[in-house]
Amino acid sequence: MSDIRHSLLRRDALSAAKEVLYHLDIYFSSQLQSAPLPLVDKGPAELLEEFLFQVPKERGAPPKEQTKDSVRQIIFSSLFSPQGNKADDSRMALLGKLVSMAVAVCRVPVLECAAFWLQRTPAVYCVRLARALVDDYCNLVPGSIQTLKQIFSASPRFCCQFITSVTALYDLSSDDLIPPSDLLELIVSWIFEDPSVLQVLMMLQGHLTEKNLYGRLGLVPFDHVVPLVEEINRLSDELNPLNASKEIELALDRLAQALQVAMASGALLCTRDDLRTVCSRLPHNNLLQLVISGPVQQPTHSALPPGFYPHIHTPPLGYPAHATHPALPAHPALPAHPVQTFIPGMTFPYRPIR
Repeated sequence: MSDIRHSLLRRDALSAAKEVLYHLDIYFSSQLQSAPLPLVDKGPAELLEEFLFQVPKERGAPPKEQTKDSVRQIIFSSLFSPQGNKADDSRMALLGKLVSMAVAVCRVPVLECAAFWLQRTPAVYCVRLARALVDDYCNLVPGSIQTLKQIFSASPRFCCQFITSVTALYDLSSDDLIPPSDLLELIVSWIFEDPSVLQVLMMLQGHLTEKNLYGRLGLVPFDHVVPLVEEINRLSDELNPLNASKEIELALDRLAQALQVAMASGALLCTRDDLRTVCSRLPHNNLLQLVISGPVQQPTHSALPPGFYPHIHTPPLGYPAHATHPALPAHPALPAHPVQTFIPGMTFPYRPIR
């Protein structure tokens, strides 16, 4: 390692960086022959910090072969996995530029590596990458978001991870953290093209049940639902004077559908009382009212299995069809009234009951 480092020190910065990547390619290719997911040794990581991120240290390096997808992903992770040191800022700045350029030229291998990185990296760093891409393709040059839109067919995996990171970025806590409309339209177009970002919620219950985690692991935190509902309420108040009742109704329908699926799949763990409290200020919506009200559970009875909700017009098993009441005292007879007769000569036309 020390010999390689000394040889790198005699090179210029660009040449040394290329040489480090070359040695990493060889090193990880040989490592994969003995382990499916080798650990990154301290020596290679220190070489990356010194010769790619310009953090001088007394360090060393590794050996040789051709890149494959697995090798490329490991090298990518070695380059850009945060280490909690001074090199992290340089890492993230370089990563943002690299992924942004990969989007511009539709470089699929880099986008796939970025998706792999986003899936395994803490959210705080994923948010920084998402912000860099949003700045490049939504804020700097008008219309450049079309370039970002076109990569969906090239790397759906990257687009899925990007959507997740954008969701973490825009928490609706301030005006700066509300997603721009063109970004929302982009994500909606991706979801319409391939709704499997959404269908995974439908499969979630089976996976959680299999792992004995159903009802115990909330993947959609209730704390994230609260600001979303508050923002919908704020926007509905703003749109109400603008005769946008259809748009408000559609937004509430979508909210109700998302809440229902998240609760049914076990991703959202909360009581309906919690939902009623949070949604109490929203405009009335029939579908949302059904979701937050839920079925009305009948009194428990030995003839009913647990969790069974009988039909509203059918008496539960074991109960009499009609309840018996104690006999009531008879009312006194009403005074007789003279019989009314029709007025002579007056006719009443026939009118059918409508």
